[in-house]
Amino acid sequence: MEKEKKSLSRRGFLKGAAAGVGALAVADIGLQNAQAAPVPKKWDMEADVVIAGYGGAGASAAIEAAKAGASVLLFNKAPMPGGATRLSGGIIYGANTKIQKEAGVQDSAEGMVKFVMAAGQGRATQELVKAVADMSAENIDWLESMGAKFSKQHLYMTGLEALPDYAAITPPVKRGHRADGGGGGLFKALENGVKAQKNIKVVLGASVTRPITRTTDSAASCEVVGVKVLRKGKEINVKAKKAVILCSGGTSPIPAEMPWLKDYSPFCALTIPAGDTNATGDGYKIGIYCGGAMKGLNSGLYLPSIVIPGQKMAGMVYGTLWGLPLIYVSPEGKRFVDEGSGYVLTSEVMFKKDITACYCIFDAEAVKKAFALVPWGVSLDTTIAVGLNPKNLDEHVQRGDIWKADTVAELARQIKIDPAILEKTMADYNQNAEAKKDPEYNRKKGLAPVRTAPYYAFNVKIGMVAHQGGLSINPKAQVLNTYSEVIPRLYAAGRDAIGLFGGRYPASGNAIADCVAFGRIAGKIAAAEKPWK
Repeated sequence: MEKEKKSLSRRGFLKGAAAGVGALAVADIGLQNAQAAPVPKKWDMEADVVIAGYGGAGASAAIEAAKAGASVLLFNKAPMPGGATRLSGGIIYGANTKIQKEAGVQDSAEGMVKFVMAAGQGRATQELVKAVADMSAENIDWLESMGAKFSKQHLYMTGLEALPDYAAITPPVKRGHRADGGGGGLFKALENGVKAQKNIKVVLGASVTRPITRTTDSAASCEVVGVKVLRKGKEINVKAKKAVILCSGGTSPIPAEMPWLKDYSPFCALTIPAGDTNATGDGYKIGIYCGGAMKGLNSGLYLPSIVIPGQKMAGMVYGTLWGLPLIYVSPEGKRFVDEGSGYVLTSEVMFKKDITACYCIFDAEAVKKAFALVPWGVSLDTTIAVGLNPKNLDEHVQRGDIWKADTVAELARQIKIDPAILEKTMADYNQNAEAKKDPEYNRKKGLAPVRTAPYYAFNVKIGMVAHQGGLSINPKAQVLNTYSEVIPRLYAAGRDAIGLFGGRYPASGNAIADCVAFGRIAGKIAAAEKPWK
């Protein structure tokens, strides 16, 4: 009798604790009355493994779970799969790859770990970083086996590798592998992999809304046995016989998410969406309902982005990545940053100097150099900035996307800057660029004069591609509660999980490397779970 009382007491405590933690955290996200649902009397659908989100992480998880013999239900809120992976530049980070070897680049997983940990500024978890680095080369081979194409010509240093502080820790090397066709080409390979597995059922236009849990005496947290799914206006019960994997893309700075971001990620709340706007914190909410812990909240993958009127999503300014001659000026008409330092450092300076909006100025020579990138496999609308096609600049001007003028003074008047200030800024910059020096900001990359009419300008704000925070996980991609205990049968990958991230975003390609690695890990381990009874 005493044993039974203890069991009942423990079961009641777990149920109450899970509901209480979920209710408090979820209220802050914006769903005040939500909590995990109990086991229903009737299931509408079922599979061994149920996955929320069909982007890079969800696809990777589905493929591996299916290859391990599990039946898979893959739900995606949007009518088209791909998420941020499809929208990306198609770069994946990898160490000691065969492509590096072909290019004569000597590298190791240990070197990648050292660099990413240094960029993490004491907030990255080494065992998670190591898990990604150790399988990064294999993951590129895996993507190639499904049709992705990489080459040594598209191998780059894509971030902070050469900064003196990091170069002193580990030699800077090229680890960014860009797939042919960019993000679309890379995700096509993952789609091929999903379609090749007959035991994966894809359901588009269906969002996972709540977990279905039960308490057990053998687990420290409630066991996740299914999910509620909103499909065609109706909520259905979906049974996960083995596990649920969260891969819904984290969150984005859209209006609906702003209250939560302002409270828990205030820097993120100052940004605009530059990634998948379908990322609305669904995975976070499900994890929190189950008592999951969150980590790394006030950090994101930030980058200077062009704001094209009428578009929901801002586009990354790529010109600085390719070293095109362009400059950033504040609303007062003055330079404020080393434009060639990379999007991470530029964004940091914008935050530090409270410059939430600025202008990018370029000229006819930059346009000419943009066209010269095409033979190297760069698409035209990712030369200067995403969505800004150099072939159609006059159309962009007519629509009001950008400004154009034959003189610097006229351009200044159009963007409401004092012409005398902008003319001096441009003259000083051009004089120094001609002499190959930049005494103000020590720019090296893309240091060339901007003085060939016509001149162009567009508005730039800080965009957020993805939140760097997420649910706490272990190297097996299992979601952890606030006591670092495993929540049974619940996994997370991609931007629903903290992954390898810490402080600074290390370099382009880390997000996709993280998605593929933990997606694959989650799929394999979830498929090996014993079905619950």
